[in-house]
Amino acid sequence: MLQRPELPWTASTPVHFDDTSQAWIVCSYANVESVLLRTADFSWEVWDRRIDPVFAGMWNADGQRHAALRRLSQRYFQARRVNSMSSIIEDIVNDLVDDILLPGTGEVDVVNQISNRLGGRLMSAMVGLDFADVPRLITWRRAQQAAINEGRSPAIPEMWSYFEDLIERRRRKPEGGLLDYLIAAQQEGYQIEGAPLSDWDLIGSVWTVVTSGLTGANVGYTLVNLAAHQLLQQARHEPEVAWGAVNESLRLYPGIPVMRVRARRDIALGGVLISSGDLVHACISTANMDPGHFPEPERFDVTRTPSRHLSFGRGSHHCLGAQLFSIEVLTAVRVVLERLPNLRLHADKPLKHRYGAMFGTLLEAHFQFDTPGPRGTGHTAPAHAVPVGG
Repeated sequence: MLQRPELPWTASTPVHFDDTSQAWIVCSYANVESVLLRTADFSWEVWDRRIDPVFAGMWNADGQRHAALRRLSQRYFQARRVNSMSSIIEDIVNDLVDDILLPGTGEVDVVNQISNRLGGRLMSAMVGLDFADVPRLITWRRAQQAAINEGRSPAIPEMWSYFEDLIERRRRKPEGGLLDYLIAAQQEGYQIEGAPLSDWDLIGSVWTVVTSGLTGANVGYTLVNLAAHQLLQQARHEPEVAWGAVNESLRLYPGIPVMRVRARRDIALGGVLISSGDLVHACISTANMDPGHFPEPERFDVTRTPSRHLSFGRGSHHCLGAQLFSIEVLTAVRVVLERLPNLRLHADKPLKHRYGAMFGTLLEAHFQFDTPGPRGTGHTAPAHAVPVGG
């Protein structure tokens, strides 16, 4: 059965300096939320964006630069566009289920056959990338996460070349999607802090969306948790149970367990003094398990309301794609439950999970099912009804 990683700290752990990571560790919900909201006191620009274009994204930016990059992407991910993706997501998931049914094995790995492929197809369609390139992008993303976990530089020169060549091709022949939208903004003179939007800004913005779109594991986490608590059939017939399961899975297994920031000045937090320039790790995983904010935090409770988890961040750095992500996971869970009757965890194939200091993910989640059903005709909840925590 799926186990949460054994964390060296809990929500009650005081703010303290960790010699291994050379960073201040912040664990309680109140203190983590404070760090996320106090952008005047904490800088998100931890990595030097001059050494790698992936650091040119809004996730590694402050102040006017962050606002300009976010505003540009926000225009593209407007609510109307996000809502229109619902039927596209449903079609993609149905196609994936059709592929699963072809061999007639009665088995599915929901992480690799649903989550990752759905995220890859949806992301490539929205950004405007060739779906055939998705495996390469996943490889780069995993290599980057491993490097960050191990304290190494996550720079990948091969990836720079890929995006530089792609930008040049799209300038000559636009094909639609976020990348073409950003190129058009560049050509129209869009500026970041008084400077023209650069190709590195384009790469950083696109890579931010790519890495978010390839996260993928929450469909697996949601289905595993529903199965472990005998709620699969209830979720199939009661949408609010599925919604609650998505939110609880996000709370228990945040895609980014730790947010890394740097103190802009000497700051008092949790009874200690953090010096200007010090690295700070805001532990989302422990904050989401704070019993002072979430009663019985270890319990998987699909009725937990409100569930203001911090998995999507908070404040000006709150995840732009939170609404789309929730619609994506809800749709995938609903279609899978509709079309794969008597879905259950595989008796002989254990779950596989990778843990890391900064990132962790569900790698495999095998299920079995009975006689398949036809394509369903259900509808996803409208975006305003979808719970996204935070």
